[in-house]
Amino acid sequence: MAMGSCLQLRPRSDALVDRLRARGDEREGALSELHALLLRAARFEVSRRAPSLPHLRGNELDDIALEAADDALLAVLAKLDEFRGACRFTTWAYKFALLEAASKLR
Repeated sequence: MAMGSCLQLRPRSDALVDRLRARGDEREGALSELHALLLRAARFEVSRRAPSLPHLRGNELDDIALEAADDALLAVLAKLDEFRGACRFTTWAYKFALLEAASKLR
């Protein structure tokens, strides 16, 4: 997944990335924090596209957003070592959820 729109170079030692690489409670807390971010992103994208999808309603849309956030979390973790720090980690991760949500709505 190309993340070319991250323009500014940032230090690679983003705190959330470090916590995701940790073990135990620290990692669990980071996973919860990241999932919450991804869920907000997925809900935003689902909400943005909802007017063009009148056949989908409340619970269905929320289910799609949750599934997109779950899949985005797995994708982010699978590509965590590919994060180069060209932008903030949260910006990079947020895009995974936007893409997952858009894909699921197609």
